Order: sequence, then structure tokens, then C-alpha cells
Amino acid sequence: MNKIESEEYEVLSRNAPNYFKDIFPYTSIPKIPFEDTPVSLDIPENLCISDSTFREGQQAISYIGEDNVERIFEYFHYIDNETGTIEYSEFFLYTNYHRRCVEKCLKKEFKFPRVVGWVRSKKEELKTAKELGLDEVGILMPASDYHIYKKFGKTRLEVAKEYIDIIEEALALNLKPRVHLEDITRADIQNFVIPFIMLIESKTKNEGIEIRYKLCDTLGLGVPYEYASLPRSVPRLINVLRLHCGLSHQRLEWHGHNDFYKAQANAVCAWLFGASTANCCIRGVGERTGIASFEILILDLIQIKEELEKKLNFEAYWELEEYVKRLEL
Repeated sequence: MNKIESEEYEVLSRNAPNYFKDIFPYTSIPKIPFEDTPVSLDIPENLCISDSTFREGQQAISYIGEDNVERIFEYFHYIDNETGTIEYSEFFLYTNYHRRCVEKCLKKEFKFPRVVGWVRSKKEELKTAKELGLDEVGILMPASDYHIYKKFGKTRLEVAKEYIDIIEEALALNLKPRVHLEDITRADIQNFVIPFIMLIESKTKNEGIEIRYKLCDTLGLGVPYEYASLPRSVPRLINVLRLHCGLSHQRLEWHGHNDFYKAQANAVCAWLFGASTANCCIRGVGERTGIASFEILILDLIQIKEELEKKLNFEAYWELEEYVKRLEL
């Protein structure tokens, strides 16, 4: 990988920390500033769904059961019907139970959905993923100064170097990293997120590697308004990353929480304004108020891409509905 000069890192420390106290005052609910001009629609040719029932969902339901995980994963495969619409399922790797779930699903050898691990920015967790036979991992990389300065007690410069080091380690293990930009709707997009992505791009451009970026609205603060300002506007966020970082539709994914009851709208909005993939869970279960619902998102999808209605297997979709009802998820 290309060596990064120290001055390339220094840009990450401009105007830091930035807590956007005018938007997120401690004494009242968040504000939504607006711009004079809107963001234009930018619908990708191919729209996909990714599933996080076995990662995000397990933060709300600690134990689904190995056999149930295996069966739900099979249903995703049958619903997808070899279209690649249900791109992957994401899995925790922490416990023996989580790892047995991964092993069961890997044995299916399905093309879609793929089995993708989820790890923190820790090298030992990358090694676990490799030992399990995974070839792709999502890596947690919090992007807001609330996390960087207040939670970690570090600087943007320090965490950026740690994140780059983890990406290098993943590539050394022949693991394809997916960068999960946590708490992005409270992050400094211009002064941290864009320079950080450009650093990653500069290190990997000669390697033939295209890193995927998951935009994580951790507190459900994103809004689906094309006139809204950064960092809360989902349309403007995706548009800015596409324009300034040169990222294709396929390299952007949205993951949004439902604290302000906009998870579903924001997931669809992400599709409409340039992200190819939207993340969801069965029944929308997840940490706190959960995320977008798989059952609804797939219906949203065929309203945008009507040709998929005849390609996806909706008999399996209704069977999954009945199966999940019995589990009382």
C-alpha cells in the first residue's frame, strides 16, 4: 500500500473537535438547518438490500438460536432467487454461539447473500474472521468527534492512523474491509470524513481494491430532506461523498436507526440519492429503537425497481413472515 505523508494526516485535525452545538444543543432537541439549494435525485441502476439481523438484531435479541439463524439465512437466499438483491448478511463473531452461526451459514456456499463478519477496530477480531474462513468484514470506525474525543479520549489524527493500520492488517490477511463510518450524522464531513476517505483511497488506488463505505446513522439523527444541511441530511451527505471522493453508487451503503422514526424513510432516501445498498433487519429489530425493516424495505424496493417483483421469490417472503411470527421476534 502507498505510504501516507504526515501532512496528509494533518488536514484531519482542522477545526477539531466540532460538536455542532448549534445543531445538537445540550439543552433542547436537535435542530435541522437548511440550504438554499436542494440535492438532485441520483438513483443507482442496481439497488440492493443488506441484512443485519444476525448482528444488529442480536443487540436487541441476544439469542435467536443457531437453527433459526440458519433457517432465516436460507429464506433470504430463496427470496433473493439468484438476483443479488439481498447482497449479504452481517454476523457478530464474539462468542462461540456467534461463530457457530457463521460456520453453519458458510457451509451453504450461497452466492447471495454472502456471509460478512462485523468487527471492531481490533486486530485480534480480524484474526477470528480469518480463522472462520470469512473473506469480508465490516470494521467499526466511529467518525464523529463525540466518539473520537469524548469516548476514546483521542484526536482525529490518532484514530485515523489506527483505522488505516486496521485496514492494512485486514488486507494483509486477504480480508476485504468494509469501512463502517459510525455516528456519521454528527461527524465533521468536510474536515474529517472526506479527508479520511481520501486517505484510504490514496493508499488503495494502486492495489485494485475498492473499499465499500457504510454510512451509519447511529442515533437516528439523519433526515430525508434534500434541502437540509450536513451532517444530518441523508441526500446531501451521499451527494457530497459521491462528488468529493469519487465514490460509485456500489461503494456506498446506508445504515440508519429509528430514534426519530425515520429509519425506513432514510433507507429509501439513501437509494434515491446515490447509495446502492440499504441495511435492514427482520422486523426492524436492533439496538434501542432498531433500524429499517427488511419486510417493508423489500416492498419499498419493488416500488422503485418494479422489474424485481417478478424476479424475487415472494412465496419464500411470505413463508419467512410466518416463520418469524412463530419465533415472536
